[in-house]
Amino acid sequence: MNRLKRLLTVAIFAILSVFALAQQELAEQTVESGKITWSVELKNPDTRVGETTQLIVTGNLPEGWHTYGPQLQYEDMFIPMTIKVDLDGNIAAAEGDLVLPPAHVLRDPGFDKPVAWYEKEFKFAVPVRITGNGSPQIQVQIRAQACDDKGCDAPKRATLGVPFAPAAGEARSDRTEPDLAEVEQSANFVMPADDESTANPKVMENALNGIAPGESADGQAKPTDATSKEIDDAKAQGLVPFLLISFVAGLLALLTPCVWPMIPITVSYFTKKSEEGPGAVMKYAIAYCLGIIGTFVGLGLIITLIFGASGIQRLAASPIANGLLAILFIVLAINLFGVFEIRVPTRFVNKAQSKSKTAGFAAPILLGFVFSLTTFTCTVPFVGTILVTATSGSLLYPILGMTAFSLAFAIPFFLLAILPNGLKKLPKSGSWLNAVKSYMGFLELAAAMKFVSNVDVIVNDPLWLPFQAFGAVWFTIFAVAAMYLFGIVKMPHQDGSVIGIGRKIFAFANVGIALWLLAGISNAQILGPMVGFYPPKQSGEGTGSIVWNENRAAVEATALAEGKPIFINFTGKTCTNCRVMEYQRFPTKPYMNELNKFALMELYTDRETAEDEANAKFREELTGSATNPTYAITRPDGTLVSVYQGMAKTDADFIKWMQENYTEALK
Repeated sequence: MNRLKRLLTVAIFAILSVFALAQQELAEQTVESGKITWSVELKNPDTRVGETTQLIVTGNLPEGWHTYGPQLQYEDMFIPMTIKVDLDGNIAAAEGDLVLPPAHVLRDPGFDKPVAWYEKEFKFAVPVRITGNGSPQIQVQIRAQACDDKGCDAPKRATLGVPFAPAAGEARSDRTEPDLAEVEQSANFVMPADDESTANPKVMENALNGIAPGESADGQAKPTDATSKEIDDAKAQGLVPFLLISFVAGLLALLTPCVWPMIPITVSYFTKKSEEGPGAVMKYAIAYCLGIIGTFVGLGLIITLIFGASGIQRLAASPIANGLLAILFIVLAINLFGVFEIRVPTRFVNKAQSKSKTAGFAAPILLGFVFSLTTFTCTVPFVGTILVTATSGSLLYPILGMTAFSLAFAIPFFLLAILPNGLKKLPKSGSWLNAVKSYMGFLELAAAMKFVSNVDVIVNDPLWLPFQAFGAVWFTIFAVAAMYLFGIVKMPHQDGSVIGIGRKIFAFANVGIALWLLAGISNAQILGPMVGFYPPKQSGEGTGSIVWNENRAAVEATALAEGKPIFINFTGKTCTNCRVMEYQRFPTKPYMNELNKFALMELYTDRETAEDEANAKFREELTGSATNPTYAITRPDGTLVSVYQGMAKTDADFIKWMQENYTEALK
């Protein structure tokens, strides 16, 4: 009997010993688990019993491998990462949700589902509460699967431990709430772009419905144009390449006709300001550039977020805005002619100066606003793509991109602003500088006619100032400018100085310009990019042998019946770059040969009508762009094949785009 008791005692002791050893088995702080190397550390080693802290877990994968985050999970498919803290004998318990870094959301080619994807190195936090004493470490268990482009490793489970002994004392009241602070990532962390990140609620909503970033509602990849691809590639490479492509886009935008009207107004305004001295001109020029940048970034994004991606374009194309700009340019032109002097009443000047030393900066900042508004009607594809990105909730890249873009836009005009100050240093600048001012007045008068024409094309159909009449007005302006330069037409501030040879040569040049404009009335082809300032064709008219149809439903029905791909021209009544394409490029034989293969659709997007607003919404949904011109090629059933934003880079480039995607649309 005693022997039996001794045997039972030994057996019970052995079982308890094995159990105790199991409870005390320690885990490594760094563990290689298949292709993933895990490590763990404790955020606050001085944590007491009852307090909260975080376990910081780091995962490292070899180049080309990835693992799946727990944000997106599916049954019977890949194994997403799971984390467990409530282990037997652990002295810590989970306290709150995991704190995960943003993961890339993309369609996994193997599983054909949107997934949350981590690669290289990433860190996440496990919020815990210390529940007692006893074990010399806190443990966490992780199960994950790693894959590359060839296949997947088997799911692996790893248990990690971090040495810990609770600090003495009662739990502190400020350390009892769950610690949900984000974890600082290392330089090796691959940050996803906002429009493909799990941190973006819209991206996650789409992913849960089976739509990955860059896909349409049916789960098919959306065709992207060259501009969108360049922007996405730059984002993927990091912030510096993105800022560089934004800056270059701003420089290229200076080559478009949209910015030309602001050249004379900039020079003429700062010619007047140069009388206040070089120091004042420099400060005003900086204020002017800040006005340009502030309008592009601030006003552009605010209006976009409130009224949608095409909101700023609708503002720039409104008849009220264009009417006010026309009046402003006409008043400034008359002022430069010397008919009157714009002066603020002395009492207002004194009052402003007594209250603020910065009162004089309001005018150049406002001029910067005018500059931005005149160019928003047809900036470049870059702006349209960025504004659409802003509407999806992604703001960091749009703000930085628009800042770099507008900085490039502003720099040349800063140089133009300080140019008159240099001219004044030339000897005997008085008489000929007055002639420069007066000639700038003619240029501003010509620019004003563009805004008068914008009001006309938005409000009137048929136009009061059609193509031929507009050409006649411009011919008259430059003919009178030539007569002024010859001395036939006099200005109030003319001092009777002898007209020099340089002025006479310039006068003959203006005679040539006037004759060129006169010939352009009957032949738009010879006008080159200047045709962009002319009004568009009347409703129902074609350009050359091309006939556009503005009835979307009719074009789609014809395309289906005849099996023709559709070419869509998203255009605007006030869009300068659109006119260049429609009058200068499309009527030429190489373009017509390709365009006439399509069912042709033309959709205006900038008038304040329900139809244009619907067209603008359709443009954004179909192409992801918010600016004109934008061109799209679809299959006969309306499925998008390809997008081309902005004016043709070269004729060969645009024609090749049409040819390749016509063939693709027939497949």
